[in-house]
Amino acid sequence: MALITDYLVQGGQMLLILLLAPLLTGWVRALKAQLLRRRGPSLLQPYRDLFKLLRKEVVLADSASWLFRVAPYLIFAALWVAAALVPTFASGLPFSWTADLIAIVALLGTARFFLALAGLDVGTSFGG
Repeated sequence: MALITDYLVQGGQMLLILLLAPLLTGWVRALKAQLLRRRGPSLLQPYRDLFKLLRKEVVLADSASWLFRVAPYLIFAALWVAAALVPTFASGLPFSWTADLIAIVALLGTARFFLALAGLDVGTSFGG
């Protein structure tokens, strides 16, 4: 029974990280604006930007292959797993034994690799 509870806590932590990431971005933007003595955006502005982005139509280059279509999902998965490995709100979770610096750096490097590969795959003037 404790194992099921641990997995539920791990899943809740992953979901909480996913939901609070835009709020942290909004807080950093508001803090930067405050340090520059100007009126910054609302804390919820990243959520509005995210919902606006999700409503837009997908535009793909004619030369885009399957790799370009799959790369955002691979990048998101690598970053989400890297965030899940870091014990944020609870310790002793099921995936905490794999949370060492080498694994997290490898996941972040994998995300960066697929981002660069997707940019090179399209072959436009903005990429490779």
